[in-house]
Amino acid sequence: MPTRLALLVCSALLAACSPTTPLFIAQVTTHEVAEYKTLKSNRMTAAIEEEGDLLTYSAMAIRDAKSAQAEQTYLAGYHDKKLSPEVRAIALYQIGLIYMSRYNDERNDEKALNCFYQVQNEFPGTRAAMRSTARIELIRQRAQEPVQKTSRELLAHWQPSQNLDLYQASLDPDMTLLSRRAVLKDRVAEAEELYQLALSDSGVQADIKAKALYQLALMYLAPDNPHANRDKAIAYLRQLLVQFPSSELTSQASRHLDQALNQATP
Repeated sequence: MPTRLALLVCSALLAACSPTTPLFIAQVTTHEVAEYKTLKSNRMTAAIEEEGDLLTYSAMAIRDAKSAQAEQTYLAGYHDKKLSPEVRAIALYQIGLIYMSRYNDERNDEKALNCFYQVQNEFPGTRAAMRSTARIELIRQRAQEPVQKTSRELLAHWQPSQNLDLYQASLDPDMTLLSRRAVLKDRVAEAEELYQLALSDSGVQADIKAKALYQLALMYLAPDNPHANRDKAIAYLRQLLVQFPSSELTSQASRHLDQALNQATP
């Protein structure tokens, strides 16, 4: 089963995506029964609010009670020696984040701890290893709490953050959930690093690199981004069009480039 870079490096979202679809460039489906959709959406949003490092695919696994399936997908990326240590470490790190989420009905702190320790032992010095240390400490602190609430009990009293409407109209419809969250939570620089991993990894396919460039451009064009940068967005769009002229994103990238250039002209 082919699982390249995408399978973990950035992850994102499409309920109907095939196992070969790059997780960080898929899109969120919205065709669900209203009440059930609301419950699932609240679970995913709550998980994202609590843990900013969750990739979209990970958040969707929590939402849909598919932790084991996500684990297998990430493990495929972890075992892919064509990928860089940074990307492979992210795969294990995401498994840990999924199982430690308090909003996950399939929460398993012991499994999460094992993943974080494995990241530290096998990939020391990576971003994931450094962040695993903080997550290990957090799990230990939670274990000392006198009352251990279930995910459903937590959701019953959960209220959404006022600055995390992932589906607000001002966000470009082509943006992945990862990009949307990054813009709204002022974490674009971190998301940029993640997308850059896709661009710099020799094991990543051309279509994934094109999609990473497109997401980078959309984030820097977003009016909700406190650090919006039209020049950077234009550079990313031009890079996409020059390096990947046959990409399925050519028309969208060209349209955004034209709009950005016209806006930049007095």
